[in-house]
Amino acid sequence: MGFGKERLDLPPTPANIKYAERLRAEILGKIERGTFSLADYFPDSPRVKRDAPSLTFKQLAKEWLKIKTPELQHSTADHYAQVLSSYHFDDWREKRIVELDYRATMALLAKMPANPKTFNNSATVLRQVLEYGYKAKLLREPLFEAVEMRKHQSPGPDPFTIDEVEAILAALPAGPPRNYFEVAFFTGLRPSELIALRWSKVDRKTGYMKVDVALTRFQEKGTKTWSARNVELSARALEALERQRTAMGKRAVPAGHVFTSDEGAPFTTTDEPLRSWWKPAVKASKVRTRDARQTRHTFATTCLMAGLTPGWVAMQMGHSPEMFFRVYSRWIQGADQGAERRKLDAFLGQKHSC
Repeated sequence: MGFGKERLDLPPTPANIKYAERLRAEILGKIERGTFSLADYFPDSPRVKRDAPSLTFKQLAKEWLKIKTPELQHSTADHYAQVLSSYHFDDWREKRIVELDYRATMALLAKMPANPKTFNNSATVLRQVLEYGYKAKLLREPLFEAVEMRKHQSPGPDPFTIDEVEAILAALPAGPPRNYFEVAFFTGLRPSELIALRWSKVDRKTGYMKVDVALTRFQEKGTKTWSARNVELSARALEALERQRTAMGKRAVPAGHVFTSDEGAPFTTTDEPLRSWWKPAVKASKVRTRDARQTRHTFATTCLMAGLTPGWVAMQMGHSPEMFFRVYSRWIQGADQGAERRKLDAFLGQKHSC
């Protein structure tokens, strides 16, 4: 923005006039270097709120989040807000934009957690705020370019074997707890999709189930990939759903949730079935402890080991083929057991004998 006049409430004595001249020269020098902030000299000026260099990082981040939120899923926007309010940004929250430079950025990054995944969670948000500030011409330098993500190795799938699945299911109480996790193991639904599932989406006649909603951070939204999919139900999944319908009785209405808490209320988070049902059952089954999200990986690897086409399994799970092959390549190779090579040899043998 342009610069105007500000009043000094000082009597016009020779000493004060000289002070004003020195102050003016100092301010002009900072303006020329791009380091002037009106709030540093005239904090009570009504123009401070409109003066970009006088904005704090907290104000810049709030402005960015407000503009960004309409294009984000609720859970993502909530995550960004939590990151920006975390202690990692305590040193920067009240810093004025004019104070932000390369050295300050590197000092902030140096104080962030060493763990690559945790570091990236905060650094990703910081980079976006700084990029917005630069493109909005609020920052003098493209500081976002200094924020580089750290490489980290994903732990990858750690699925259960079929024997482990059966042991866990046997350890679960009969009724909703066992039905819930049997559906999880044999459909590959994400936990957030399973707690949002309604009876109106389950078609017993065709054996299909429509998955188009997930519940995260107490709000329903589209699936993680923002695309609906029709899941073809296996016999085990259909049997579990039929038992659940019987267990619910009159409460199994089309608009109602398929799975509810022991008190009959819809789940508000995926933590509830995890805490009440999953953890006690895994402990009782003597199976090596793993997160309940491995039920999804178990479905994928079980399908592959059964010889199902990877493309079909990817479609069932709502994965892109590229992502599915990247995540499950080891099981795809293991499931083959030379079958594809034998097909090729048989084909070439036929051609050779002609």
